[in-house]
Amino acid sequence: MRYFTNLEFLPDTVELGASSSRRRWTLGAYVTFCLGIFARQLIPYPKVVVEATNVRWSAFAASFIIGLALFPPVMRWLNGRRRKPSGEHLVTAFSFGFFVDLASAGAAALARVTHIMSG
Repeated sequence: MRYFTNLEFLPDTVELGASSSRRRWTLGAYVTFCLGIFARQLIPYPKVVVEATNVRWSAFAASFIIGLALFPPVMRWLNGRRRKPSGEHLVTAFSFGFFVDLASAGAAALARVTHIMSG
């Protein structure tokens, strides 16, 4: 469980137990990362139009599940370079979530084109 909850925010702070500041930064970072994934679901690539039909609880829940799997190593890496949490952490989290989902959509489209061309 520590893998998911300790993203190493404020690593220079020594306290007994988890601090509420660390928990707030961790929760905020997870939420913005998953919202980045979810936001990309609303915008079909390459058209830049928001599709309200994609606003579903299932897409929202899937975004959070994917976020749990992908996010901790990225945030630990960023926290190793930027020791003091700031808005940069939240913007990075959102952007990474958005572009991870965009890259997966691009890879899927490339696989379909390759399959069509080969067969």
